[in-house]
Amino acid sequence: MKASLKWLNEWVDLSDYLERPTGAQEIADLLTARGLEAEGVYRQDQGLEKVISVQILEKKKHPEADRLSICTVNTGHKNAEGSSYLEIVCGAQNMKQGDIVCLAQIGANLPNGMKIEKGKIRGVVSNGMLCSETELGLKDESDGILILPEKTPVGWKVADVLGLDDVIIEIK
Repeated sequence: MKASLKWLNEWVDLSDYLERPTGAQEIADLLTARGLEAEGVYRQDQGLEKVISVQILEKKKHPEADRLSICTVNTGHKNAEGSSYLEIVCGAQNMKQGDIVCLAQIGANLPNGMKIEKGKIRGVVSNGMLCSETELGLKDESDGILILPEKTPVGWKVADVLGLDDVIIEIK
């Protein structure tokens, strides 16, 4: 059985534990000591720490590749240069201008094992990666970039947007 700490907290006040970095493991240890063997503790947002919601402001064809596009996105946060816009090279075709999508920022280590680095793709610098549900570890297969609801705030952590800001305890 898997139990969400958010759900458990609705039944029993766990706020003292949830405020501590080791709180989830302490709860698992308490459950085991009381006869409910906890087999594992894992964060649902593991690998999503540097994935945020962004809005596609412009999508144009890549000058050197028929199947690639260059998307200018609004991150909602100003960078060191004072801009909140980034260019991302993308191979998916299911998104359009105005869509809210998931951006794995440079330095992200995604659940599927990919490490995101700044790089050039056919001569154009890509400052991250727009992600599918597969790359985010949400599904085994997907048909393209995950499009978020149009009212999704820009610049939020995707784990918060998708309700994955929780810890799961697996009980034998």
